[in-house]
Amino acid sequence: MANKSGMTRSWYPGYVLAVLGLVSVLNYYDRNLIAILVEPMKRDLHLSDANIGLLSGIGFALMYSILGIPMARLADRYGRARLLAATLAVWSLMTVLSGRTINFTTMLLARIGVGVGEAAGLPASHALVADYFSPASRGKALSVIGICGALGIAVSLAAGGYISDWRGWRVAFYVGGLPGIALSALLFLTVRDKQWAILPGTPESPPATIKLRTVFAALWSRRSYVLLCVGLGLAAIGAYGQQAWTPAFLMRSYHMSAGQVGGYYSAAVGPASLVAVFVGGVLNDWLMKRDRRWSLWILAACFAIVVPVSLVFFLVHNFPLAMGLTLVSTVIGGLWVAPSYALVQDLAGPYMRAIAAAIFMMIINIIGLGLGPYVTGLLSDGLVARFGESALAVSLCAVTMTCGAGAVIFLFASRTVAADIEAAATAPS
Repeated sequence: MANKSGMTRSWYPGYVLAVLGLVSVLNYYDRNLIAILVEPMKRDLHLSDANIGLLSGIGFALMYSILGIPMARLADRYGRARLLAATLAVWSLMTVLSGRTINFTTMLLARIGVGVGEAAGLPASHALVADYFSPASRGKALSVIGICGALGIAVSLAAGGYISDWRGWRVAFYVGGLPGIALSALLFLTVRDKQWAILPGTPESPPATIKLRTVFAALWSRRSYVLLCVGLGLAAIGAYGQQAWTPAFLMRSYHMSAGQVGGYYSAAVGPASLVAVFVGGVLNDWLMKRDRRWSLWILAACFAIVVPVSLVFFLVHNFPLAMGLTLVSTVIGGLWVAPSYALVQDLAGPYMRAIAAAIFMMIINIIGLGLGPYVTGLLSDGLVARFGESALAVSLCAVTMTCGAGAVIFLFASRTVAADIEAAATAPS
């Protein structure tokens, strides 16, 4: 809210961040709930691993990614908060409808609907954070969004698994979708878009008046932005493949129910994710003051270390060791979230924040989220004849190797990042 002088009250940015954090919790809960429900859904709807991979990956990611740019364009032009409120209501309703599906086709349509709604989620949220927080504190603010996303994943594992064992997997979808409808009303009524005139040097008209081809040309000219998107797209094949299939891997390897895996796995992943994302934001803000290349160096180190840790996790059949390795890989693997989000905003400049975030998310989601779960499931189906119950583990090991390829690309991107950030900060509107 603004006081009589037109200035933003000191508490209001924190309130906006809190509401956006709740949106992020539901965003990640709804999209990741399917991971803990793989086995009961597969049994009841008669699905293959490839079918599950399509539902977890490209079935959600295609519309989510394609619509990200036009949604961001609408957010920059007509209001980020209003669009976010409307799309939150849409994806929450589609999550509820996921619990009413009767076969693969109807579930695929519901997942597409969730993807349509969530397309505006991250671009609009990140742009609002960038509007209300200065570059000096932006990494920490964005880490809050990442922390809430990690919390949403942990809650989807624990609550989704428990509800599935208690009342069935359909009820887990109902519980996930209904709160979002109420939160969308709160968001619409209480969160406003910061006026462009408040930002020094910003024109009276919204920055969405910049031609789309100009936006693409500007971002394409910033080599580190392009390499960041490509590198994270590749690394995300392994990361999203693991995220979608690790609960099912644990159920099959250790003969546990969804509720048991959800309880143990969320207890390891949840706290570790919260720590990792927060530390990543604080570490990024601190190190970036010394050298702007640190954002990309953090990403390179994270994904390089995750590869051997993950391989041991999938190949050593020992549950206590597996949970210990989960803690290690989650902490290391989660450090990249806030640095990458903040770097995208730094490389975009003040005039195209939402659309730069949308392009970034489109690339990593089409490549990573679209292909990771599907390729993992497809490989698992194809390897059953040779490896039996170990087919999924072998498949996960294979897709994990893409994380190493991403780490190499981040090192190349670090060569030009300082100059690209400077170019973004001084670019004309």
